[in-house]
Amino acid sequence: MRLAIYQEKLIWVALCAPLFAATHLANAWVFNHLSISNHISWVYLPAFLRVLYVLVLGPLWGFMAIFLGGIALAGSGFDDNLRQALLNACASGLGPVLALGLFRLLKERGLQLSRPSDLIQLCLLYALLNAVIHHFNWASQQPEQLMSVTQLPIMIVGDLTGALLGAFLFTLLMRRLGLYQVLERLSEGQPRSSP
Repeated sequence: MRLAIYQEKLIWVALCAPLFAATHLANAWVFNHLSISNHISWVYLPAFLRVLYVLVLGPLWGFMAIFLGGIALAGSGFDDNLRQALLNACASGLGPVLALGLFRLLKERGLQLSRPSDLIQLCLLYALLNAVIHHFNWASQQPEQLMSVTQLPIMIVGDLTGALLGAFLFTLLMRRLGLYQVLERLSEGQPRSSP
């Protein structure tokens, strides 16, 4: 029995949300010496998961996986209260969704997963937008998160470093294993681009 595409994506969201939260916690532990706060590090590996989720699951389902993963972090001490957790989870999910939309607008085509230059450009857009969205959120709702004028560029570098490292490893793995067809099937129903 084959699952409907929405059922399959619900399963993927249920798997991806805790993976995002676990990767965030692991990143905080591994790169503790490179972090300036619970939310900003010079290397942020979950950045690529955000991009990947939106690419593979689509903007809506990808946002949901990131949002639910961000909410799961609320119990681990990353946010002082539920309101902050909700705002940070929304900001986390919005960055890659807007980056993908802006990529499509600027390029006048969809992103091709098999094209590394597309992934690099998307990662750059994501890193810029994610940091700006988070800092706008913090400036308007959580000013205690603003500690230094250098934290915005550090967050951009951290997100870009994590996203590019993830994109490199992802591309390498997909080419070695020949899994692009699986990703295309998961991305079914999203706008396609011509080669």
